[in-house]
Amino acid sequence: MTTPTASPPNFVPWDIEVARLNFGANCGPVSFAALSGTEVCRVISHFPHFEHSAWTNLTQMLRALDSARCNAEVRRREFPKRGLALIQWLGPWTRTNFFSRWSLPHTHWVAVDGDWIFDNTAEKWQTLREWGNSVAVDYITRIPRATGWAVKYGLEIKRKTEPAPCFPAQLLLGHLSPA
Repeated sequence: MTTPTASPPNFVPWDIEVARLNFGANCGPVSFAALSGTEVCRVISHFPHFEHSAWTNLTQMLRALDSARCNAEVRRREFPKRGLALIQWLGPWTRTNFFSRWSLPHTHWVAVDGDWIFDNTAEKWQTLREWGNSVAVDYITRIPRATGWAVKYGLEIKRKTEPAPCFPAQLLLGHLSPA
């Protein structure tokens, strides 16, 4: 990511706390909602696993995107230009195998739009530097034995060719807010 050249996206879900209290929504659904330009309570239906498990792995996020008629190009260890990123908190659980199953409890979803990151804990769009110096540092200090962070997976979000794309067309064209 480079120095920001555009304004941050305008949309921030107003119902983050409501969805957290009612559905247990956290970083996965909230990041999905921020990127899609809609409320968290409206996208939670794409996360049926929340009825039994309050975290979202890569497979579940890909299913949610497919349910919303989105294609996702999966990139290992790379931020997308526009999409979602699964952040891996580094520590002993990543030393021998970065992609191991036992590292999954130490992951966190964020939305990415160009030079901007949306994190559910900050409830706002931030530059990578701002996010890294605030939210990421806070996580690392609270997780015993954590040593840093890295992108585990970046999901570049694309429209499927069928009618009614996953996110409104004006959102897919850049940093425009929903009409």
